[in-house]
Amino acid sequence: MLAELRWRAEKACGELGRLSSGQKRHFREKAELLIEELNLPQAKASMLLDFAEKAIECLDKAYPQAETRLQRLLTTLERNGVKVELSPRGKKTLHVTPEGEEWYVKAHLQKKTWLFDLPIYGVCAEAEFPDILSLSSQDLYYLQAGWRASDELDSQGKPGMATTQPWQALAWATVRYGYLRIYLSALNLNMTEPTLTWSIISKSWEQQWPTREGKKLAQQVASQHPLGMLAWYLGDGEKHPEVLRFAVQNDEKYVPKQLAQQILQAAYQAGYGKLLDLLDSKKWQALKRLRPRRNPVYATLLGHTFWLSYSEKAEQVQARTVPKTLEEAHRLVQALLQQGIQAKTYTWYDPKTGKHYYVVQLNGTSIAKAAKLYPELRPAIKELAQKYNIQPKGPVTRVLLEPAENPPLHTKKFKT
Repeated sequence: MLAELRWRAEKACGELGRLSSGQKRHFREKAELLIEELNLPQAKASMLLDFAEKAIECLDKAYPQAETRLQRLLTTLERNGVKVELSPRGKKTLHVTPEGEEWYVKAHLQKKTWLFDLPIYGVCAEAEFPDILSLSSQDLYYLQAGWRASDELDSQGKPGMATTQPWQALAWATVRYGYLRIYLSALNLNMTEPTLTWSIISKSWEQQWPTREGKKLAQQVASQHPLGMLAWYLGDGEKHPEVLRFAVQNDEKYVPKQLAQQILQAAYQAGYGKLLDLLDSKKWQALKRLRPRRNPVYATLLGHTFWLSYSEKAEQVQARTVPKTLEEAHRLVQALLQQGIQAKTYTWYDPKTGKHYYVVQLNGTSIAKAAKLYPELRPAIKELAQKYNIQPKGPVTRVLLEPAENPPLHTKKFKT
């Protein structure tokens, strides 16, 4: 165990500088990107930049402490000057204390692999995270339930988060915005590369689901909505070739792969999907790869998220959305028809789930008309054309691609 610890400490010592500078760059660049892409007002932009700077200050404070402790650990390991004791809290955890020091490295055996945590003391900051998405109360509720179902903790009645992923800290803070207390609490000496543990407490919220029983209740709530399942997956889910897989205590929960499409649609509809795109979340990208093979492009039209797909064999472009009810589908068709845009609706039955879904579909000519009236469609059409190298061979494709390449100088706004 000590030989393994020494090897990992040497590895971490060589990579600590890169880890610290990489995370500082991540917080700064992502804050600037979110401000630009979400078009945040000045007040919220200033708060977000301040949050990033506070995180960077924590990294600056933690670096010399972690470096000094790593060197001290290596020196004492070389001359067998460490004390190894069993933790009073658990039989699988050991405390490795360098001679003359009060701090110790936690060594925990998990699935025949050692996990080593080097503590960082006294590195914390306070910041206010802005409400950058203006999520509806329902969307916010289910996202919060999903995070609590997975990684969110209960810190004396306040929601908290511990993570080694900066993107995860930002995604969680987006749904627990307000006054935050930030800690950089540990350097993890891993086999692959070292990581830093961020601990964040949201002081502006009360934990709706305290205690272990509350966590189970949050899992039940999260299971009722795609956004809840999304946040649960982002916390402790894993991608699987055929299913979405979630950790539930010591067991695993499996969800049909078809749910990925509903999660993606709900996420983009709420605005949370765009956030995850901007944060370059690997889990989110993995989830997107579970969607249908047609690999659609998404666009929002009249409050509904459409996915655009292209059939190379038939050389056809289609846009589809799945409203929650048949009445909602009919309202959308009528709203489009008022602008001269033809759409059709049909019912799709999924034999695996036993559910009926109501689909509203636009074909090539209708998409071209919609793109002239609604500028939000044009980037998606351009993306689809680039992805499949769609060429303007016929009159439909020429009309379809024209507004994407040459948007009108003046766009009228229509009431629906």
